Formats: sequence, C-alpha cells, structure tokens
Amino acid sequence: MKRKIAALMLSAGLLGSTFPEAEAVGEKAEKLKVMPLGDSITDGYWEQGGYRKYLSCTLREMGIDNIDLVGPKGADTETFTYNGAEVQYDGNYAGYSGYAIQYMDGKETRQGILETLKDGNLIKKYSPDIVLLQIGTNDVLSAYNDGITDRLENLVNYILEEGGSGVTVFVSTIPDIDSVLVSDWLWAYGEEKWNSTPEEFAVKVQGCVDSYNESVWNLVMKLQGEGKKVMHGDIHSVVDMKTDLYDGVHPNESGYEKMGKYWADAVADYIDAVEPDTQTSESSSDVPSEPGTEVETETETATGEIRQKTYRHSDMWILGNFLLNRKIDPIPEVSLHDYDLTHDGRIDGFDMVALRRLIEG
Repeated sequence: MKRKIAALMLSAGLLGSTFPEAEAVGEKAEKLKVMPLGDSITDGYWEQGGYRKYLSCTLREMGIDNIDLVGPKGADTETFTYNGAEVQYDGNYAGYSGYAIQYMDGKETRQGILETLKDGNLIKKYSPDIVLLQIGTNDVLSAYNDGITDRLENLVNYILEEGGSGVTVFVSTIPDIDSVLVSDWLWAYGEEKWNSTPEEFAVKVQGCVDSYNESVWNLVMKLQGEGKKVMHGDIHSVVDMKTDLYDGVHPNESGYEKMGKYWADAVADYIDAVEPDTQTSESSSDVPSEPGTEVETETETATGEIRQKTYRHSDMWILGNFLLNRKIDPIPEVSLHDYDLTHDGRIDGFDMVALRRLIEG
C-alpha cells in the first residue's frame, strides 16, 4: 500500500503548522540532495560508510534513484559487501568524529559542527534539500549538558537560514551510552562520576541522554510552531544499547544497518509527501473537510486483523504522550496498532503528522 494519508504529509507540521509549499521532486532537473550531518556516528566510526551505505543502497532497493548524498567528505561512488555481494553506494557526507554541537572548551575541548558549517560555507556550497542531523552524543560524553538544547536550536536555525526555503532539517535523537563500557570516556563528570557507584552513574548518564532526546522532540515542536521546515528523527528508537553498539557509543554493523534503513524510510516518505502518487485509490475524501470532524478509518494489526478506529482530538494527546514517554498512560488498554498510521511497524513523529492531517484536514 502506498504510504497512507499522502505518506507523512511532511508539508505540514506535527502540530499543524504549515511548511512553505515544497517543490515537487519530479519537477526538479537535479537530484534530491541529502546531507548526512553529525559526529563520529555519521562519520562511520569502526565501520566504513556507517549508516550512509545502507541509506544509499536501501533507497535504490525501493526504486528511488534520484538521490544525491552530498557533503565535503567521501566519494560519489564507494563499495561494500552486503549479503554476499559487492554493492555501490554514494559516499558523500559531512560527519566529524569527536565534534559537539558547537565549539566547547573548559571541561574538555570539542570542535563544533556549527563552526565547521560556517567556516566551509557548507550549506550554501552543497545546497541540500534534506539535512539528516544527528548530533549531541559528544556533548553528553563531555558533560556539556547545560544549554545543550539552546545550542542545538542555534545550529538548526543556522542551517535553515543558510539553506533558505529549499531545505528541510530532520533533527534526530541520539542512541544510549553504555557508561560502564566507556567509563574512561566520561571523566569530565568529575565528582559526579567518582563519588557514585557504576550503577548510580549509569542512571545519571541515561538521564542526560533521555533529557536531551526529549528536548529534541520539544525543539522540533517549537520550530514547527514557528512555521519552520523541521522534522523529528528518532534514531534512539532503532539502536539497542546491548546489541547494536560496538563500543558502548558507536553502532556496530547491525546498528548502522538499522539506522540506514530508518533514514531511507524517512527520505522515501518525504518524497511521497512532496510528490504524491496520483494513481493511488485513496482519495482526499478520506480527510474531513472541517476541522474537528471525527474520522472513522480502518487500521491493520500486526496479525492482519482489520479493525475500525474513530479518531478524535483526544488521540492527538494520546499519541503525543506516547511519543514523549514511550508509554500510554493513563490509557494502557489503547492498542498502538491504531496509531501506526504510516504502516511502517513503529510509532513515531510521522504518525503524528498523519493523524493531525487526518483529523483536521
């Protein structure tokens, strides 16, 4: 089934703010330019090509061949072995090992993504249509947690200002950090670390990761409320700390593959939103003409069961609560299958877009 409800309707904000009208991909003479941007996880620490090789080849497997990964690093054509075969991928990107959101010194000196973009004029030089931004892990590792969201907002706004109306920024959460495995990397926490048991300190670090990831969501909501072309990405939801990390911070091959496929879905959904399938049998009559109208539609469970679900504004609260807390409370009997409106097997911000569009038109 074509991604339902015009895929994710990325031309609308998660809470109803409207993006400037996007130019249809099919009307562009050039390819859609995607810039993977971030720290060592984007760079591909331990695994050459990182998630980017899986992003590139997964898009081709989907039949999407109008993508150009851009950035100052990598080559237009690189190869790796995937499922026993040599696979080519677009290797361009902007990932920098050890970098924080912006230049920081004091506890530990970290070079900054913000300064790197400015110094190289990278946004104007490469003119990305989409920026896949994942940054913040090194800020947490160096205990630069105070003001972290303000720095992130400053970075995102810089990208938007430099990119103009043509760029959409996906701002992602970060994976968990195994503080026991990388204890030596966390020396900047000082007394907080040395005066705690490993278990107590692990709770502290996890709290910093969780707080940052929640702030990413809140920042996306804020910027969308200002009419800015920003979307939420949730890499945290697909990378498991125990099975998908090589060294407690950087993904292993399994983790990078999951990341690449996640981003491929996001890019494909973006394309569906700006270049809707005119052949689909689903019509705009599925969407109510007046805001607030209750909508009854079919949803499919994991077992293939078809059920009817009536959506109201209260569902926005339920879904929003789940996205922020990863639980439904105080309504535990609600089936999350009812809220996987994009039918991709997970509940995320894209489903909020679809739900808002479905309810309010």
